[in-house]
Amino acid sequence: MTDPYADGLYRWWHLSRVSPELLAAEADDWLGKPGDVLDIGCGLGVELAHLAQHGWRSCGIDMSAIALQRARADHADVVFIQADALRLPFAARAFDLVLDRGCFQYLDPRQRRAYSAEAERVLRPDGRMLLRACLNRAGIRNDITEAVIGSAFAGWTIDFLKPVQVPSDTREMPALEVRLRRKV
Repeated sequence: MTDPYADGLYRWWHLSRVSPELLAAEADDWLGKPGDVLDIGCGLGVELAHLAQHGWRSCGIDMSAIALQRARADHADVVFIQADALRLPFAARAFDLVLDRGCFQYLDPRQRRAYSAEAERVLRPDGRMLLRACLNRAGIRNDITEAVIGSAFAGWTIDFLKPVQVPSDTREMPALEVRLRRKV
């Protein structure tokens, strides 16, 4: 498989400004006070850089070495690590907030509970996760629904779940915006 940051495919989903979903969660005070944040599938690190400027200790993971190299060059105040979302290289309860703006929908359905368990493992009690799960994968409707989210994140508290149009630099994509909270 080619790296989408090498062939330009990333432009399909990349947003070069902070997402409206993150800004709304921040404006609602849903994110909580600044602490430690992990962005799963961070790409070029735009959202983490924004949070770092607002006092968050920011860390991002991605599978793309090219994306991480570019992110490191642009955002020196953020830590970027090449890692797999199903095997996060962090201690339990290391983060207050987890972001995902486009990783979840690429998981095989059989991996979703493992993904949820890893996110839960690295979150502190009452930690939060802002999930934007696109309803298309490579332009084709996938199986992501409210029921899929509920099943994958069984045991979590869903504070907010609604259909949205997630912008990228080139288009808008239908998605579910989900604000999840790890139970204490």
